[in-house]
Amino acid sequence: MKRSVFVLCLAFVFAATALGQTAQLHLEKGNAFYKNKQYSLAIAEFDLAIKLQPTAPQPWYNRGQANFYLGNYSRAIADYSQSLVLQPNSTDALFQRGLSYNKNKQHDLAIADYTRGLALVPNDSQFYYNRGIAYADKDLLDLALSDYNKAINLNPNYMKAFVNRSSVYFRQKRNDVALADISRAIQLDGTYVEAWNNRAVIYNTTSLPDLAIADLNKAISLDPNRPKLYLDRSISYNKKKQNDLAIADLHRAIALDPKYLNAFIMRGAIYFDTKQYELSRTDINKVLQLSPGHKFASDILVKLNALPKPAM
Repeated sequence: MKRSVFVLCLAFVFAATALGQTAQLHLEKGNAFYKNKQYSLAIAEFDLAIKLQPTAPQPWYNRGQANFYLGNYSRAIADYSQSLVLQPNSTDALFQRGLSYNKNKQHDLAIADYTRGLALVPNDSQFYYNRGIAYADKDLLDLALSDYNKAINLNPNYMKAFVNRSSVYFRQKRNDVALADISRAIQLDGTYVEAWNNRAVIYNTTSLPDLAIADLNKAISLDPNRPKLYLDRSISYNKKKQNDLAIADLHRAIALDPKYLNAFIMRGAIYFDTKQYELSRTDINKVLQLSPGHKFASDILVKLNALPKPAM
């Protein structure tokens, strides 16, 4: 009898070991798909690993990662949450769940996760940086600045923290310090398109369109397929009354994104100002098609309709 119990126990151990080994194989296959950005295939493998070994935290976390990169933020949150049930002090899972909450516009929950993470790793600049983003998204700008300051104190070369702190200063209309921060970011990484674009926006706001154009030229050389760069450069050209160049840039922006609302607004406004009323009407009607009731477009349409009819 004792021997039979031993045999049964041994069989159970072998079965558990075999299941664990099979789960590990599915995990490794999923990881390979994940590295190749084949996220749906990765999820299928992680599903099998979880089914075989549901108490292992890693497959839950990895499936969360694959869901995150597919934009399935609610599913990612569920996976990270289960990973945290199994491994409560995983700072990776807390960090990624915070990212997912913020992407899902659940900013308070993101802040809670980052705060919990900072209790575990109080000198982690990335946790401060990401909590700063969540605070900024809630318009809690002073708290965002405090976190960006801490991130930069911990990592003086944290380029993205300078970019984001500059954005907060800009929102507070503190253009001098915003300009200093974004210029520092460009010094740290001259290939970061957003930094050149953001500095151009500051230059446009402070009536320095030539400097804005120079920065936007650099940004476009780094990424010629980003519609916003052409829109912002059109604003600079418009400030210089070089409306042919502005229109050309807006054509390019709309070619890249045929539903780019702000580009249609800008082009319709320039056409109106330059008395090209039918072209303006076409663009304004497009704006109202994309955004029914848009106030600026509605106001221009009223002006267009009030114009005298051309003589027959």
